[in-house]
Parts: sequence; C-alpha cells; structure tokens
Amino acid sequence: MDLGVRDSIINYVREIIKDELRIDRRKLMEYRPIKIIKNFIKNAEGSCYVEFGNTKVLAGIKFEIGEPFEDKPDEGIFITNVELSPMAFPTIDPGPSDLSIEYSRIVDRIIRESRFIDLKKLVIEPGKYVWTTFIDIYVLDDDGNIIDASVLAAVCSLLNAKLPKLEKVVDKYKIDPKVKTENIPLNKNIPVMVTFAKIDDKFIVDPNKYEEDAADMIIHIGITDKIHALQTRRSGKISLEEFMFLTEQAERFKNYLLEKIR
Repeated sequence: MDLGVRDSIINYVREIIKDELRIDRRKLMEYRPIKIIKNFIKNAEGSCYVEFGNTKVLAGIKFEIGEPFEDKPDEGIFITNVELSPMAFPTIDPGPSDLSIEYSRIVDRIIRESRFIDLKKLVIEPGKYVWTTFIDIYVLDDDGNIIDASVLAAVCSLLNAKLPKLEKVVDKYKIDPKVKTENIPLNKNIPVMVTFAKIDDKFIVDPNKYEEDAADMIIHIGITDKIHALQTRRSGKISLEEFMFLTEQAERFKNYLLEKIR
C-alpha cells in the first residue's frame, strides 16, 4: 500500500476514535467475529484454524521424544513458534524476524505461566526421556491482533491434541505417529489473551491492523482465574485507574473467549 494512503487511514483512525468510532464500525469494547475450526490438519497431533475478522492463523501440535533439561529432569518440554508468512501482509519479509520472535515469546509466556500443560506428566523416563511438544503457529493473514488469535489457536490445538503411540525397543523408545493414544495432559485453567490498544485517551479491544499502527500503546493481558502475563508495546503511558479498568474488561472478555473455545 502507498505510504501516503496508509498514513491517511491512520490519521482517520485517530480522528474518529475521539468520537468513540472505529473504522470497522465496532464499539470500543467489541471483538470482531471469531471463527474456530478444530482438527483442521488431519496429520497433526492437534490443530486449529482461527479467524479474528480478517486475521487468520493456523496452529499445529507435533510431539517428539527428547531429553529433559538438566535443571528440570522431571518435566517435559514445549516450544512455541509463531511464523509470519510473507503473504500475510505486504511488509512481511520471508524468514525469521524480530517481530515473529516477540510474538512467539508472548504466546509462549501465557501458556507457560498459566501451567496449562502439565509438564510433569510428559515425562517418559525421569532424567532420560520426555515428550517435547512443538506448538507451531502460522499467520496466514495479518489484519491485527495476532496475539489473541494465536493464543486461541494454540489452546484449542492443545485441547484436541493426542499423544502418538509409544513403544520401547530395548533401552530406547520409538513412536508410531499414525496411532493416537491419550490426550496431552492439561490443567483445568484455560489461558486466553486479551489485547487492548490505547489511542489518545481511548481504549479499544481487539485492534485491527490500522488501529495497531495508530495506537500509542498496546497492552496484552494473559488471564485464567488470575492474570499470568502482562506485556506492553509502544511507549505510551497508562494510569493505575486505566489499568484497573482494563483488568476488569479482560475478565469479562475471558469468559467470552472461553465460550468460543468450548
């Protein structure tokens, strides 16, 4: 898109927000339509396709046998990766980027801090073999708020993920990826991420791409029965009263997103 056109749209977003209007006619505290398709990839151990309006992400789960970390011999491992496809948005370049690394870290943090995955039950032999869980998230179309969509896709993928069949041969293990056995061990508290943007003195939930570009500050709140993760981007300021307002809204949207998951 021509930079002049893009800047004009961003200025328009900033102007109409003063009257509590949004470019897609939503209310300030209103999500875009959410679409969830579970078990989207048949060959994955678990998968989910998610749409937040025009933002589209696809998550897949893969299990491998690995060695535990030396300082955590009684815990399994999971690795989260968010990959931005060049077809998702014109300014995205092929390959790893600082943005994809940042997104991966934010998504990983809420899943890890909420202890949603019961890592102790992913141990095959303490100190020797554990399950390694790969959570791969592909951004197919970036129209803003990749984080909320990615967390939702990852959580839904984990909820329908099944471990492959495991067999011991002499002193080693092998897996049969074609045979699925039990569900991955998960804890009851399901984590979700709720993202807000601050534009001037107004807050909005689930910002689209232009609203993200116009934002003075972006706030990600990861929550189950309590807040487990908090991440801010941009250099804007927020008061204690404003933060308390956002935590109340995050609690409300948590229930809304959980209904979507269920």
